Amino acid sequence: MARELTIMVGVLAEKRRSVSRWAKEYWIPVGVTPASGSFSAGDELLRDDTMTRYFMGVHNLTCHAADTEAYVHNFNSQTPALFVILRRSADDTHPLPWFVHSVTASPYLAQDYDDSAEDIVERVAMPPEIAGAIMDFVERYHKDEVFRKRRRDKLDTDDHKFGQEPIFLHREKPAGGKFDG
Repeated sequence: MARELTIMVGVLAEKRRSVSRWAKEYWIPVGVTPASGSFSAGDELLRDDTMTRYFMGVHNLTCHAADTEAYVHNFNSQTPALFVILRRSADDTHPLPWFVHSVTASPYLAQDYDDSAEDIVERVAMPPEIAGAIMDFVERYHKDEVFRKRRRDKLDTDDHKFGQEPIFLHREKPAGGKFDG
């Protein structure tokens, strides 16, 4: 039996006009839907004066049994979410300047991507049918781990276990009886 869950999702993102003088536009993921074959990556879905919404493509959302603690943390938050990671297209193989690099339900993994500061990481609403599938997966595989406080080893401070004696114990006092330094 596989200990992972894979759901195909479609990702929506918007190119918005910036109000800053430092950038002309910016991109932001705005939603995730169950995958459908009716759209292709780069299809324009909606447009107005300030933004254009695009279908970014279909991507796998994969949940692993070893990461259930992260999913529990996500569901215990006020509003469970999915995290979409967009990465800049360097080789122009994607029809848009950004492509979907990853979709995850793990806030821990999203934080790791966010630390790089090169990707766009955005929290989006989790559709109910995807939430139900992930909750069933978590109920099947999650095991609470009991916290066990680690005991410290008894350390004999008189016994020097590592290296040599401190250097100042081996120095001889100079003729004047005082050390330099």
